[in-house]
Amino acid sequence: MTLRLPSRLATVQAALLVLAALLAAVVLPRLGPVQPDLLVPFVVAGGLRGGRTTGLLLGLAAGWLVDLVPPGTGALGLSPLTYAGAGLVAGAAHRSSRHSAALPAATVLAAAAVVLGVRLVVTLLDGRPLDLVGAGLSLLATTVIGAALVPPLVHHQRRLVHRGRA
Repeated sequence: MTLRLPSRLATVQAALLVLAALLAAVVLPRLGPVQPDLLVPFVVAGGLRGGRTTGLLLGLAAGWLVDLVPPGTGALGLSPLTYAGAGLVAGAAHRSSRHSAALPAATVLAAAAVVLGVRLVVTLLDGRPLDLVGAGLSLLATTVIGAALVPPLVHHQRRLVHRGRA
């Protein structure tokens, strides 16, 4: 049995997820009430580039980071499942991502809607009031940021994979 080290791409993806989780926990709360989900674009980029399995695994990792980085979430374990669902949504668009310029933004919107939808259901079940305007603005902000970030992320991931094979 040989020990296989993570690829350069996996290392870069992990570092970017940790950076996004830290930015979301430390910087975004100071900027105002509307906070985009910075992890969704990275999960979507991985899913679009690598397919359902990659999206699922990146989603699980992103969800664990959300649970572990303070302040964390209330229901431990729900975030990994939620982000894994978002990764599966992104991975489902894997084959189409080379043909449409609008697909990355639509995929970010769908993945962010999965994450936000679960958060809204949990808020509702906890008996707390829903902030639908804030949720809509957060969804919009996540989609705009994702539309800008996902295409270059996918491009650089493909370059890393190509460079690793050469």
